[in-house]
Amino acid sequence: MRISRGLGLAVAAGLLATVAACGGGSSSGGGGDKVELTLLSHYSDGPSKEGLDKMIQEWNKDNPKIQVKAQVVKFDDLLTTMTVRQTGGRGADIVSAYGLWGGQLMKANVVAKVPDDIAKKIKAEYSPAALGAVTTSDTLLGYPTELNTYVLFYNKKILAAAGITKPPTTWAELADAAKKTVKRDAKGNIQVEGLSLIQDGDNKSVHPFLSLLNSAGGKFLGPDGSPQFDNDQGKAALKFEADLAAAKATNPSISPTKQFRSGGVAMAIQAGWWIGSLKTQMKDKYGTDVGVAAIPGPTPGSKGSLAYGFFMGVNERSKHAAEAWKFLTWMNEHKASSGNVTETGKWLADQGLIPPRTADQEEYKKSLADPNMAPIYEAATYAMAEPNQPGAYEAKTALHNAIMGVLTNGASPDDALAQAAKAVKPQ
Repeated sequence: MRISRGLGLAVAAGLLATVAACGGGSSSGGGGDKVELTLLSHYSDGPSKEGLDKMIQEWNKDNPKIQVKAQVVKFDDLLTTMTVRQTGGRGADIVSAYGLWGGQLMKANVVAKVPDDIAKKIKAEYSPAALGAVTTSDTLLGYPTELNTYVLFYNKKILAAAGITKPPTTWAELADAAKKTVKRDAKGNIQVEGLSLIQDGDNKSVHPFLSLLNSAGGKFLGPDGSPQFDNDQGKAALKFEADLAAAKATNPSISPTKQFRSGGVAMAIQAGWWIGSLKTQMKDKYGTDVGVAAIPGPTPGSKGSLAYGFFMGVNERSKHAAEAWKFLTWMNEHKASSGNVTETGKWLADQGLIPPRTADQEEYKKSLADPNMAPIYEAATYAMAEPNQPGAYEAKTALHNAIMGVLTNGASPDDALAQAAKAVKPQ
């Protein structure tokens, strides 16, 4: 799922503070022994909505005394909707949320602690990247759902025309390829960008940088929310980006999701969800032009990625928590009609997403029809999980501002990281 920065941090922070101080409520039973649960998510259209609706309908048919009702909003409105409804005593029993918000939601008592028996099973059955993306301060927030990793997308024809026969495997090779593939007009304007270091989602510069930081063995934040990027690994990663900007092989004004498909970008660090979009946009050219590889690191054999995820958890103030966990357990554990994967795993894989359950991942990896999916799945085994403790969103914004200052204004990488680190306030 593509993520975007669609809400103001100040508004969200204020709402969350209000939530923490207010009593909340969830849907009440429909009379007698019947219970109605509400599930709030961003699955508002297409196969994501259709798949979730199908599972809810199946559950409702077999469980007349525990009925689930879906409530949907656009992703940009999801966090605000959760907090506003919670404050007004109308919070959904089950919430689907972006992992980055987890610390804020936990601090504000919007998401409940996962029962020990369920948490034990989740920790044993889900991939490390999926767990890391939905765990805050050793507290699991719910069932991991969507999982995305970052990889290197490249245009095979553009690289071949520059004499490059295989994707880069080190930073040096990546920089060389970016400089060889960039094309400019007579006025110096970029016609083909060598390497895109932004992505059209949440804090567009941070995810590619964190993927490079991971490839160098670095970290974003410590367990307590303290900055970990202002060190040799972070400086090396940002200097790598700064050198490409100075050589005009990368330009943050170019949108990869708009210009890659038309041959305006040779390479881009982007999330795996992009596969589905490119197939739709490029049609037959997808198969001939698009390649995917691991994001290389500074030394041969090193590689990196960032994993971000979503989760489904139970509202801290739900009056029917036991029933809500019963539904979520069924939703995430029952098998699809094929019997080899879970229904939720199939639902996610059908959308081009990585199923977070390890067994589902392994099953799909056996029969990937698209070879470009293999690096995306493989990245889940080594990717840095996006931190999600309280303050992580603000830290991400500070890092974004630092990176853009370097790429756009030529600021010193060392100074920019130091300034960003000072702006990070562990909570």
